[in-house]
Amino acid sequence: LTMNKFDWDHPLHLQPMSPTTVKQVSVAWDAYTATKDAHGICLLTEWEEFKTLDYERIFENMQKPAFVFDGRNVVDAEKLRKIGFIVYSIGKPLDQWLK
Repeated sequence: LTMNKFDWDHPLHLQPMSPTTVKQVSVAWDAYTATKDAHGICLLTEWEEFKTLDYERIFENMQKPAFVFDGRNVVDAEKLRKIGFIVYSIGKPLDQWLK
């Protein structure tokens, strides 16, 4: 998620920014920094950049087990499962071991 895209979708005048809120939010400038040591990724929009990320690189830097929750069917769930992710996609079957 680029900051330009974020700023466009979340204009500053609509963002509540109390001091408490600001302390609880960290901003990452790229997906690789944002997912480092994360337990999971939630894809909630259909942005093209989600389709072109290096998910092997992301997986290597995440906590394990590593989860992907794809709410828009943006990514290839089978490809991510082969990398090692546990993937939940809207309207698609669960991983075999979860059944």
